[in-house]
Amino acid sequence: MMRRLDSLEEGSGTMAGVIVVLMAGVALAVVASVSNLLICQQQARALADLTAFSAAYAAWHGNAADPCALALDTAMANDAMLADCVTEEDDVWVAVAVATKVPIAPSVEYRARAGPVDCREGEV
Repeated sequence: MMRRLDSLEEGSGTMAGVIVVLMAGVALAVVASVSNLLICQQQARALADLTAFSAAYAAWHGNAADPCALALDTAMANDAMLADCVTEEDDVWVAVAVATKVPIAPSVEYRARAGPVDCREGEV
């Protein structure tokens, strides 16, 4: 009777090993995906700030006739996409999208605003 039970458990260690390896692979894939999303999010934030600042600076100093065209050039030079650009008085609002390597989230987007600040702003 004991021999029969031993034969039923034959190969169960192999299956447990396969499951452990699969779980480790899934965990590594999740960690890699989350890491890529975080890196791309930070890149999008930095590029949105850079793009908005450069466009607002050029508009303020009269170096660019169209600040949004400069924003597009800045975004494209840094492998990003300019999703939106709006100029309102002296302010420039941009939205920059950065492509990810995660299939369920193909890109991350961040918005930024830049423009001159009135020196009297915040006076009591």
